[in-house]
This record gives sequence, structure tokens and C-alpha cells, in this order.
Amino acid sequence: MKWLLCLLALIASPAWAGEAIPDSEAASWLTRMSDASRKLPYEGIFVMQMGDRMQTVQVENRPNGLSNESRLVVLDGQPREVRCTQNESVTLAWGANGQQVERRIGSRHFPDLLPENPAKLVNYYSLHLGKTIRVAGQECQLIELVPKDQYRWGYRLCAEQYTGLPLKAVMVGDNDKPLLQYAFVKVREGVTSQAAVPMPAGSPADDLRPVVNSPVVVKQLPPGYVRLIAVKRKLPNHDTEVEHWIFSDGLSHISMFVEAAPVNMVSVKGQSTRGLMNLMTRKVGRYQVTVLGDAPSAAVDFVAMNLEQR
Repeated sequence: MKWLLCLLALIASPAWAGEAIPDSEAASWLTRMSDASRKLPYEGIFVMQMGDRMQTVQVENRPNGLSNESRLVVLDGQPREVRCTQNESVTLAWGANGQQVERRIGSRHFPDLLPENPAKLVNYYSLHLGKTIRVAGQECQLIELVPKDQYRWGYRLCAEQYTGLPLKAVMVGDNDKPLLQYAFVKVREGVTSQAAVPMPAGSPADDLRPVVNSPVVVKQLPPGYVRLIAVKRKLPNHDTEVEHWIFSDGLSHISMFVEAAPVNMVSVKGQSTRGLMNLMTRKVGRYQVTVLGDAPSAAVDFVAMNLEQR
């Protein structure tokens, strides 16, 4: 119990209040943090907390030309490892049935949370600078991203004072409630001690086909959100392919799945027990559409209610 209390104290939120800064200065801070998390070699250990669930993760980032490779190893619970490149991630898990491999599009992970070109975020978030504190033995600047509307969660970041590498991050929901928290407990910048680990053979793109003439039309998206991808893919426990669309404002992400509607389909609206994810399922013509994401219900509902059959 003592170690748990120590970890909780390490990631407890400090006083974040600060003054709003001009958009030009805000864009500069966002770019520094985004570049550092992708282009800087680093290795360390961070703690992730979501509700009462905590995990300790070892991370290593290795720049590779215009891209980067990173490796995350979960240090508690079921043995699990995630290997990431610019466009995909592969999760390796070991259990009673041996090794399992899961491939996903995208590779976002702490501290690489900001998009590659983050300057446009100032249109939808205002930035506030707080005080300087110590995280993982290093001085870092508190920075709060405050949403300008109801379509995105807020973020509280702490960037290393000289490099801009995020050392701490908190996703904030309604009523200032922390939804998801990360904090380094140990980090070394400018160095990686392990040799690069090659990605397993194959790619998630091998099983994906671009969507052409979808039966569902998205009439409008929440302000700031754009479509990142629309593909047909096989999902576990599905006999046929489904359409998978991903929308994002650069920080929040919303997925949409389109498939044939089952008989006696019932519309569903809900939220995960920890409040991070929101979901809505509804019938659009002859199709079942499920919209879910790490975004407020207003954003998820906006997408779901702005659909029509082609």
C-alpha cells in the first residue's frame, strides 16, 4: 500500500492556474512539445492512472530520419509490449495461449500526445502558463489547454523547461475531473541505451481497404474535427467487414463503425465507467452506426446525429 500512496502523490495535480498567453506564443509552446516528443531520443518510466487503475510503463523513443520508433513495455500485470512507428502500432501480449499480436493504425502514446502540426489547436484551445515545478527530478513548465467549446476535453501538461518534452499530462473532463493521467518518475533525454527492435512482419494496412461510396454520409463534423481515415476492415467477432472512420481535432479522437443493421436493433447511448469514452449507436437507413471516442458526449452526439443514408 505504501508504494501506491507514493505513486498517487507523484501524479497528484498541482495548482495549474495561470494567465492566458497570445496565440503566437501558444503555438510556439505546442510545437516545442510536439517536436520534442517525436524527435528527441529519450528513455524512462512513467505511471499511467485512469480512475483506480494504474500501470507502470517503460518507454524508449528513437528518432529515425523523418520518423521515429518507440517501444513501450508494461511493467506490471500481464506481460505486454507496444512497438510504434509513425503510422502504426503493434501490441504484443503473452498469456496462457502464447503470444498474441494486435495491429492498429496510428501510434499515439505518452509523451507523444500532440499532433505533428499542433499550431491549429490554438483555434479551439486557449493556453495558460502556470508555475515551474519539478517532475522526475527535472524543472518543467505547467501548461493548460482550456477548450473554447463543449466538443473536446481539456489537457494539463508539464513540459521540461529546456527541451519541451512533456513530463506529465492530465486529460480533464467535466467539472475539472481528471480522466487520464501520466507522469514520468524517471527519464533520461538525449539518449537511448537499447538497440532498435524491428517491427513484426506485416502491417495493419495489409488488411485495410479504403472506403469508396459509403452508404452513410457525414453531413457535418464538430468544429475543428477532420476525417483522418475511412477504411474497410475485419473486426474480432465480426463475420464481415465493417467501415471504420476516424475523426480528430489533433487531441481528441472519435471512431465511427458502419455495418449492416441487425434485426430488432436498439439504439444505445452511454459512457465508460471512468467517464473517458462516450458512445452512441443508432440506425441510419439499413445500417447500424456506432460512434465512440475519447471526447465529450456533445462531440460524439454531434457526429452521430449528423448522419444520413446515401
